[in-house]
Amino acid sequence: MKRVIILVLDSLGIGSSLDSYKFNDKGSDTLGNIANFMFSRSYIDLNYKNLNIPNLIKLGISHAAKLSTGVYPLGCYINTEHLIASYGCLNPISYGKDTLTGHWEITGLPVFFKWNYFKKCVNSFPEDLLNQIILKTNISGWLGNCHASGTEILKKLGQEHIFTQKPIIYTSSDSVLQIACDEDTFGLKNLYLLGLKIRKILNYSKYKIARVIIRPFIKNNKGDFLRTKNRFDFSLPPYGVTVLEKLITEKKGLVVAIGKIAEIFCNVGITHSYKVSNLENLFNTTLNVMKDKLFSKFDSIIFTNFVDFDSVWGHRRDVIGYAKGLEYFDKRLPEILTLMNKNDILIITADHGCDPTWPGTDHTRENVPILLYQHNRIARCLGYRYTFSDVAQTIAKYFSLSYMKYGKNMLL
Repeated sequence: MKRVIILVLDSLGIGSSLDSYKFNDKGSDTLGNIANFMFSRSYIDLNYKNLNIPNLIKLGISHAAKLSTGVYPLGCYINTEHLIASYGCLNPISYGKDTLTGHWEITGLPVFFKWNYFKKCVNSFPEDLLNQIILKTNISGWLGNCHASGTEILKKLGQEHIFTQKPIIYTSSDSVLQIACDEDTFGLKNLYLLGLKIRKILNYSKYKIARVIIRPFIKNNKGDFLRTKNRFDFSLPPYGVTVLEKLITEKKGLVVAIGKIAEIFCNVGITHSYKVSNLENLFNTTLNVMKDKLFSKFDSIIFTNFVDFDSVWGHRRDVIGYAKGLEYFDKRLPEILTLMNKNDILIITADHGCDPTWPGTDHTRENVPILLYQHNRIARCLGYRYTFSDVAQTIAKYFSLSYMKYGKNMLL
């Protein structure tokens, strides 16, 4: 039996995409700007060192970045004769630059329609939508109704929410409606139920919104409001058949979703799901699944999203935190490689950019790396490729599935 292990470093872009100018993101480069920042700071402050990711470099990430930008990230070069994986650069063809869009394109469904977005103004949500929410959920009202940073809006409205029990509703530049409530006073179960009801309202409305995101928080002893790990995304289901579904229906294979993967695909094309967060837990769960003999008895896809790069460091523009996260990921990569069977393929990629050196707090329109590793397979350059869906076509070819509509196979 064969296995494909997909590790998505959520937001690890490697330079502006061909159409980045349309998004005002020309010049964004998540990996390159982090590496360049660390390299430059090392000359000024001895506490800083070059970005230390030797395993990702051996897998070809620096060469993938050069395909995108024309230059290597500072301090991240290795001669091609020492590479152990094939590498390339994927350009997005979908309209958006969000998590849902990126993952759907990776699995063979580029998003050619435009999501709806809420206005960046004082009253972001249409009055008719808010009236429907009031009518169908029985909440007494709402707070927020604006574009906002998830952490900043808690500072502003957290206490008022606890006093009034009115949910904090806000949005961002993505196609999302976000709901923040206190776990202790509002209740996590009530919050999830509220999110599900609003998802259903949006499904039957004129607003094509990709995700309703549940953002639970608590108030600690110091009076600070902290978001918890119980986030949940209610997404629209994929509009077509992904390579995940094909493996299940055509080969009776297994698809293991780790992290928020199941939420991204609305549980469509998923046979097993593990809802965990933070790099350590995501790594440990991935390793445990790889050790489980069940997933070696069937053709399987093990699919992990490492969300911290995006939510914890990218959006918060934390360059040092992002760099340390990459170094932690890199340090543990050999554990993945050691557990790989002879018929396994490891795919490392990303879904969009979120350059922590870029103005604002939104995602950035970038190319992403494709690193493809197999035991005893000669490393080669996969080139500059024109859709994330090349990943799906490659997986379909490897499992001898029917042809995907989009993408080109990268395997020889």
